[in-house]
Amino acid sequence: MDTQITKTDFIQYLKCPKSVWLLKRSPDTYPHGEFSTFLQKITREGYEVERYVKQSFKEDPERTADFQVTYETEDGLFARIDALEKNTDGECILYEIKSSTSVKTDKKHNHIKDACFQKICAERAGQRIDRVYIVHLNGKYCREGEIDTSAFLTFTDVTDRVAELTSETEVEIDAALKLVGETDIDRNGCSCLRKSRSNHCDTFALFNPGVPKQSIYSLPRLDDKKRNNFIAKGILDLNDVPDAYPLSSTQEMMLRSAKASEPQVNHLEIEEFLAGLLFPIYFFDFETYSSAVPLVDRASPHKHIPVQYSLHILGADGALMHKEFLEREAQLPRRLIEQMETDFGEEGSVVSWHASFEEKQNREMGNWFPEKAEFLTGINSRMVDLEGVFKSSYVDARFDGSTSIKKVLPVVCPELNYQDLDVQDGSTAMETWERLIGSKDEAADEIADNLLRYCERDTLAMVEIYRFLIAL
Repeated sequence: MDTQITKTDFIQYLKCPKSVWLLKRSPDTYPHGEFSTFLQKITREGYEVERYVKQSFKEDPERTADFQVTYETEDGLFARIDALEKNTDGECILYEIKSSTSVKTDKKHNHIKDACFQKICAERAGQRIDRVYIVHLNGKYCREGEIDTSAFLTFTDVTDRVAELTSETEVEIDAALKLVGETDIDRNGCSCLRKSRSNHCDTFALFNPGVPKQSIYSLPRLDDKKRNNFIAKGILDLNDVPDAYPLSSTQEMMLRSAKASEPQVNHLEIEEFLAGLLFPIYFFDFETYSSAVPLVDRASPHKHIPVQYSLHILGADGALMHKEFLEREAQLPRRLIEQMETDFGEEGSVVSWHASFEEKQNREMGNWFPEKAEFLTGINSRMVDLEGVFKSSYVDARFDGSTSIKKVLPVVCPELNYQDLDVQDGSTAMETWERLIGSKDEAADEIADNLLRYCERDTLAMVEIYRFLIAL
């Protein structure tokens, strides 16, 4: 049984103490999730950024640093310090390396807390720490040739901010150590009960088995005050929410759908939406690639680069045509835009799901290629968001509070899904495209085919959802 507390454990403790207790004391019952493609990418990018931090030290002969320095304390703390510099003045400087473009202190990430834990652990192990830095990326950096580490990396002194949190963090660390030392705890509920679903711990279902599938957490944009009010009254099931309870119009539709076990449909709004579409209708979807370290010149950290698209074109006569493009080399999307110019006619609505993403990519491509901006702006002026229909005009409790196409499609078009595909989500598509540009011959062709089939399925899904709405 491993009861050491690492930085990752401590951050998990701050979010849900009981969750980290179960991880440490009963690992066999802990619902370990898969090391997802997205998490693999984040981990790999962290090591890539560290490589450039090492390079920055090598470029300054007067500075040296040790990397991945470990400290353990007798009371059960363990820290692996990203970088530790002992300068000529005798100062010892701790560096916490992040692949983000800023120092984050939001609900999901608190880099100051991370660094504070590392400092406390090192000091409890006998290592004096004089200053603390967060090393992150410069979001405005644009690559031109080899990475310029001095422009790419930002060293932010957070010594004072860490000092402000030290006393508080010391108390929290001691409380975490005390908790994992307990042989058993009250397993009836956890602190995540008062949080939104996106902030629930991995062990939420284990500690809160009484929460039904269609619960108050399915209500879209439910604020903390209302959620806590429900919990105080013992209301978790949507069926127990009073009909007269003050909710937003969308939340009321979700509630009515759950209680009636049927979708809530505003036929007039759907008719107006459909009547506003002009033929031919272009069902359009981008797939993009982004990375902490810019892959190509003129790209910035984490900047999305469109690398493929799928386009289903539906004529007024019902004829359906498919077009697609996949970039197979690491470069900015000039060829993609040129293919778009060929595939798009000058008239007709352009339908996307969560269209603001496609619109943003078009604007960004217009910045890269000003001579194409007029064409791309024209596409945006014709853009229509199909997702919006399912936010207010067609609400089904079976969407579980989400309007993601992956949630809507199996409910309204159950005959169509992604299960037969090797690539089934955007994160996997991004990872797969990275493998594509490093592959050759038959392997590359197979990878390309997997990417094309996935993107095609996204736009075909939109076509079938559109046909579903027509059939209403």
